[in-house]
Amino acid sequence: MQANPPWKEASSLIIVSRASLTDKVVRNSGPKSVQSTANGRNLWASCDYRIMMVKRSGLSSFMASAYVFPGGKVEVADYSPKWWQLFAKLGLTRSDLEVFSSCVVGSRPPMVTEPLTVAEAKRDASENVDYLHADIALRIAAIRETFEETGVLLLTQTPLTNGSTIGSLSQHSTPMVPISDVNHMNIDLNDWREKVRTDANAFFDLCLETSLCPDLWSLYEWSDWLTPISTSLCPDLWSLYEWSDWLTPISVGHKRFDAFFYICCLESEPKVVIDNSEVTNLKWCTPVEMLEEHSQERVFLAPPQVYELSRIHNLPNFNAVKDFALKRQSLGIERWLPVISTYNDGAISLLPGDDSYPSDPDLIGKKPIPDFPQSLEEMRAKTVHMNRLELRGPTCQAYCNIKLNCGHLSPFTYPPITTTVQSML
Repeated sequence: MQANPPWKEASSLIIVSRASLTDKVVRNSGPKSVQSTANGRNLWASCDYRIMMVKRSGLSSFMASAYVFPGGKVEVADYSPKWWQLFAKLGLTRSDLEVFSSCVVGSRPPMVTEPLTVAEAKRDASENVDYLHADIALRIAAIRETFEETGVLLLTQTPLTNGSTIGSLSQHSTPMVPISDVNHMNIDLNDWREKVRTDANAFFDLCLETSLCPDLWSLYEWSDWLTPISTSLCPDLWSLYEWSDWLTPISVGHKRFDAFFYICCLESEPKVVIDNSEVTNLKWCTPVEMLEEHSQERVFLAPPQVYELSRIHNLPNFNAVKDFALKRQSLGIERWLPVISTYNDGAISLLPGDDSYPSDPDLIGKKPIPDFPQSLEEMRAKTVHMNRLELRGPTCQAYCNIKLNCGHLSPFTYPPITTTVQSML
């Protein structure tokens, strides 16, 4: 691990909900004036699930006014050894919790094998501390941040028994319901939410006082992005370009994050109360609907969100999303660092597997961003193996014609392009 890398760790949650019958009827049968359309086609037709997107405050120091998946910075509290006490109180042994590591046989990114949050804490600790494993702590962080931003509280009242595996709750006869949707809970969630927002350690206190366990089992690994590098080198372009394990490219601004994405599938839309602090608005949308609004510049999406929505769109229904997420996660995930280059009509964010992706990408940003005279289309026409995002002002599109590692989906390009991109799948 590099000493003192210039980024922090974050954990985010893609919440996928089965659409209600009322929602499907209104969206698919309502007047054309209220239907979302693209090229004359109803964007909601045949899609029986919705994805939660939250709009960050315009005053936010990172990704201001962007629609993102709920999430935020990982805290030392998410790794606290006190969680072992809670798990033991609820009848869970360390062996029960090893499933989160043992179930993955594929690639493990640095956030899991060498978490920076723990390394920094150890430098300040006077003695050895029995921190949680990252596969547990990063799930706790995603659940905590989702509660802070949306009020959705993914806890379980009945801990899983010995021999249970990830996905057990999804296969249980009773669908998992967020505790925030249970009316008879004798706890003041508004008060607890404020406490957690002020101090991440309060999330453990909430679980301990109520004897509730973070629903780790319903979160499936999805991706990992590291923010790109160096806004200062081209500030006009990158003032519109920030995002969320994507490791944030260096060209995005003064903050960078290595962000781990999980996905969670709920049988119905949970009750949401946005905090009007970090988050000012919320949408439940199909992948294509959000991509269409982005292409029309009605919403700003960070590039990783564009890429993830573009590949989730490949999954035709709610059951397909849930089944794919559960089966794929055993193959692990890789950390992706987008590598930026600029052209005469925009920029390209290169991703692993693309012909032009460097063999030794610049993690720190010591090199200037390369600038080329060609157009984005000219560069695309020259490329055989493609995995990239093309950025034109505040909008971007995903292009991929290769088979991705870790059993993952390749994104589709939206809006569809008129020229043919040869598939290498």
